[in-house]
Amino acid sequence: MADTRTTPADLTAAEEPRPPAPGPPRPSPAMRALTRLLVPVLALAVALVGVLWTSLTPAPAPASAPAGSFSAARAYPHLAAVSGGPHATGTAAHDRARDEVIRRLRELGLGVRVEPGTSSDTGNGAAVTAWTQNISATVHGTHPSGRVLIVAHYDSAENSHGASDDGIGLATALEVARALKTGPAPRNDVTFLITDGEEPGLLGARAFVARDTAPAASTVVLNLEARGTSGRAVMFETGTGNAAVVPALGDRVPVATSLSDEVYRMLPNDTDFTVLREAGMTGMNFAVIGTSANYHTPQDDLAHFSRASLQDMGDTVLAAARRLGGADLSGTSHAGGATYFTLGPVLVRYPMGLVLPGALLAVAALGAAGWYARRRGAVRARKAALSAASLPLALLGAAAAVSAVWPVATWLRPQWTGFALGSPYTAGPLHLTAALLTATALWVWAVVMRRRVSALEAGAAVTGWLTLCTLLSAVWLPGASYLFLWPALTGAAGLAAAARIAPGSPWRGALATAPLVPCAALLVPVGALLFDTVPIAFAAAPALLLALALATALPAVPAKTRRRSLVTGTGLGTAAALAALGAALLAGAPTASRPAQVSLLYALDADTGRARWASSGAGDSAWLDHYVGGATTSLESTFPSLDQPSRWHTGPAPAATVAVPEVKVVSTTRAGDVRRIILSVRATDARAAEIGLYADAGGAAVVRAEVAGQSVPGGTNRPFASDGWRWGLLLAAPPTGPGTRVELTLRGTQPLTLRAVTRTPGLPGGTLSVPRPADVTWSADDSGLTLVSRRYVL
Repeated sequence: MADTRTTPADLTAAEEPRPPAPGPPRPSPAMRALTRLLVPVLALAVALVGVLWTSLTPAPAPASAPAGSFSAARAYPHLAAVSGGPHATGTAAHDRARDEVIRRLRELGLGVRVEPGTSSDTGNGAAVTAWTQNISATVHGTHPSGRVLIVAHYDSAENSHGASDDGIGLATALEVARALKTGPAPRNDVTFLITDGEEPGLLGARAFVARDTAPAASTVVLNLEARGTSGRAVMFETGTGNAAVVPALGDRVPVATSLSDEVYRMLPNDTDFTVLREAGMTGMNFAVIGTSANYHTPQDDLAHFSRASLQDMGDTVLAAARRLGGADLSGTSHAGGATYFTLGPVLVRYPMGLVLPGALLAVAALGAAGWYARRRGAVRARKAALSAASLPLALLGAAAAVSAVWPVATWLRPQWTGFALGSPYTAGPLHLTAALLTATALWVWAVVMRRRVSALEAGAAVTGWLTLCTLLSAVWLPGASYLFLWPALTGAAGLAAAARIAPGSPWRGALATAPLVPCAALLVPVGALLFDTVPIAFAAAPALLLALALATALPAVPAKTRRRSLVTGTGLGTAAALAALGAALLAGAPTASRPAQVSLLYALDADTGRARWASSGAGDSAWLDHYVGGATTSLESTFPSLDQPSRWHTGPAPAATVAVPEVKVVSTTRAGDVRRIILSVRATDARAAEIGLYADAGGAAVVRAEVAGQSVPGGTNRPFASDGWRWGLLLAAPPTGPGTRVELTLRGTQPLTLRAVTRTPGLPGGTLSVPRPADVTWSADDSGLTLVSRRYVL
């Protein structure tokens, strides 16, 4: 039997305390820093890839590319044939462009229809009535369930060559037609509609809708446009039932986001797609938007055209046309809506019906994660609330700093005031300035807050704002909700996971910054896209998206950053922003390839014979000083359309042979205090692209006008006019000949004072005593035009 008695030695050994079990090794400072920066570095890489994907265009395909593919080299001659100079509606160059489009469509073996028509736009100031000639051709389907309508317009803005707007759409349409003809016939009809009169007011599209007999519900429109001259093709607008049409982008993904659909509908901008969508059709609207400084100016020419952008738009539209050409389009416009966005080369989409449930899920996830983190002692509610309350101050600070960029830039570079869309030719350095100022403002906020709150409290605060943005956008801007939903869900998951980790672990802070990665993937590329879209004066809008993305990096900032580091970081950020601004200013000096844009008109009062140069004041050039002085005056009493700005710089101009308006009374009938006057309206001595008729509100009231089968309401359609011309009618591309019949119905016994004004692109020959230098060109607004006014009393 074994001896189990305890000896004194055993008792002594049992009473000695055991050493504590060794814990996990404490990470070195270098490892802590590496862990803390892991997520920000990954997010930076994701953001760079996303921005590059939204900005890099494909190489143009050569003419030897396979017959069934899109080739920019084959498409380019189509736009070169019509974009050698301005070809605005109502000009001889426009007539030649129309004939060239018809000839090229026929060379493709398509039956071509030319549809003369008239239409009116009565919802945007003075009513516009136009005489248009739309062109259409169809690749017939084998068993049509609907129609694919590919739309571009062949008229240009008054002083623009229209190489991009809309030569890129025209060339794309013709090359897509050729490619479709090389393969098997599609199931559905694919009609190519080349509209007239888009620039004066979407008038060709209005004429098309008035005569079209095909079912709108089974028509899918692919509208091709441009608001710049470079960059990726952006699908920026859809119609109702977009869940049925957006998948057509899956074979060749462009830049697309349902955010742009929401934003565009709030803006006062329209394209032909607007008219077609209002007629019940659905579809997608495409455009290139880079280098917007060239838009509607002489710089939109062949020399500044991007063949890479043409290739990108062509690849996208051809793939979508093939997909839709083989789909069942019956009742397409009645399909549901979708949230969609591009994530690199992938098109992500899901039903719009999931947006609000997703937002509610984000709220629930944050609530659960916050409760769990607080229960484990990882988050103090008061500190998280302090951090959340301070974030709007940081965002406002960033917005204020960015909003100062354009006023400072135009003060130092006054030539930039001539850019109608508010961005210079090389806008990248200004965008970088805005981004650096935003990052600097967020850096100051982050350092100050991290001295007061923990990493998890900081992460919870920012996730709270992301969740709130998710919920608000789900209600009011559902197409934008995805931008915040996925970062919010990631933030809630990161918060819960971080709460389980020991307080001393650097992985706690890393998990708290988890929403930085989806923010980099979603918010940063969209912010970069918005920088290209909005004027520099409004760059605070995309800067706020960038600021919110940067705020998610707050937990990665060390808790005890030294004051010297705060000052150094702020100084470096500010210095870098100023350096970027300096680079922008140096690159912005006017040259022949990037000329200053100025406003200059020739304005003749045919009653007095007085001719004047007039400038709105847009742009700055020593050359402009040869023609107008520094004093300003109002011109609205003689030229009603020159109501904005209210005062103009003027100077004397020589006499010239120009298109003078002529109004003759053909007949007058009376019934009580109602008069019916039939007028003959025309331009003498030269062809006018537009003749405007303006009625003085102090005389007899215009009840209605009838012209070319169009009835135009009377009353007041120019309520903003300050000089009495409260009703107007513009005749765009009026027929040449003896005169256009206009019937006015008036009420009242007083005479009616009428102003007739011709508008012609270009200045009269020989009137510029000092030729315009190569480093000066026309601005997009109120430039390079001839106006002639005459007063009539009826």
